[in-house]
Amino acid sequence: MLRLNVGHVLSRSVGFIRQVRFSGEQVTVASDLVLTRLASETQLTRTPQGILLEGTIDTTRNMECVRCLSVYAWQAEVNISELYTYPPEPEVEWTIDEDCMLNIAPLLRELLLVEEPMQALCGPDCRGLCPDCGQNWNIGDCACPSESGDARFAVLRELLGAD
Repeated sequence: MLRLNVGHVLSRSVGFIRQVRFSGEQVTVASDLVLTRLASETQLTRTPQGILLEGTIDTTRNMECVRCLSVYAWQAEVNISELYTYPPEPEVEWTIDEDCMLNIAPLLRELLLVEEPMQALCGPDCRGLCPDCGQNWNIGDCACPSESGDARFAVLRELLGAD
């Protein structure tokens, strides 16, 4: 799905534009990136150097919350505007293969990794896990004494010299 046959665009004159839409579920972008949903609206424009790929790709993938360790759906929309050269040149990063295939996967992986949050949270009000029993506080409170957490923070404040 992320490899487009663009031979029909390359055979046209400079300025030719082709709209391309694709969508799918459980799309493997790379070994470390699987999307649960992907929807794209892009256009391919024939240029003297090759093909200009422009548009937006809307994705959803499963991520793990750093506070409560729950899996949640993270959604991202990335804008693409990249020139793919043809014929392929070794020193150029984005090229079209000799078989006229344009591979979007490496570019999409790069764009999504930049968009990915530094600390993935299932929500801004995530309460996390109990440090004693591991109960997910988003689901409910645990039976641990509340002062055990307060006592830890008091010791930490004392060690840091904070009042």
